[in-house]
Amino acid sequence: MAPKAGEVDSGAAKVSAPAYHVMTKEQTIADLGLNADLRKTGLSTAEAKARFEQYGPNQLTEKEKVTLLQRIWKQVSNVLVGILVFVAVVSLAKGIASSDAESRLTNFIEVGLITFVITLNTTIGIYQ
Repeated sequence: MAPKAGEVDSGAAKVSAPAYHVMTKEQTIADLGLNADLRKTGLSTAEAKARFEQYGPNQLTEKEKVTLLQRIWKQVSNVLVGILVFVAVVSLAKGIASSDAESRLTNFIEVGLITFVITLNTTIGIYQ
C-alpha cells in the first residue's frame, strides 16, 4: 500500500512525516531545525557533511531496468503460450511425417499462423 500524504513508508512501519509540499519556505526551514537566514547563507560545510552522513546523498533511487529478454520471457512464460507452442510442435511433426502434400502444407500453415500469433502477442505485450 502506498504511503499517504504526510506518511513515509520506512519498510516495517509507517512513520508520520511533515507535509513539506504544503509548508512555506520559512516553516520548512524552522521544522528542519536550520538557521532562519539559511536562504541567504546556505548550509555550512560542516552542516552539509553532517546531513550527508546522516541522510546519505541527495538523489533518487533508480529501479533496476528490465531487459528486453526479461520482458519477452514475461510475455511467453504462461500456460496459453505453452499450449500454443505444443500445438505448433505437434503440427510441425505431423507435417514432416505426412506423405500427402496438401496435408503437409496445411500443417506448415498452422505452424506459421501459431508462430505469428505468439510473436504478435509478445510484441504487443512488450510495447504496452
